[in-house]
Amino acid sequence: MVAAARTHAKGGQGVTIQYRTVRLPEDLCVEAEKWLAGRFDNLEALISFLLQEIVRDEGSRLDRAEEQLVQQRLRELGYI
Repeated sequence: MVAAARTHAKGGQGVTIQYRTVRLPEDLCVEAEKWLAGRFDNLEALISFLLQEIVRDEGSRLDRAEEQLVQQRLRELGYI
């Protein structure tokens, strides 16, 4: 569910970023807030960071898998 939409000026252009509301267990949030004290501004910043890292890591894994496929195909064709 999209909870809100905000427009941010970036490089002279307006970029619309939509935000979602996520429901998490209260006790988990309290523990995470204790852990992130001094590391992140708030729980949303921590969750955004973690999700970005997961997405970036997954993209790297796909790139490595694709590279291995290309190398295998080149071997099969006798180029390497």
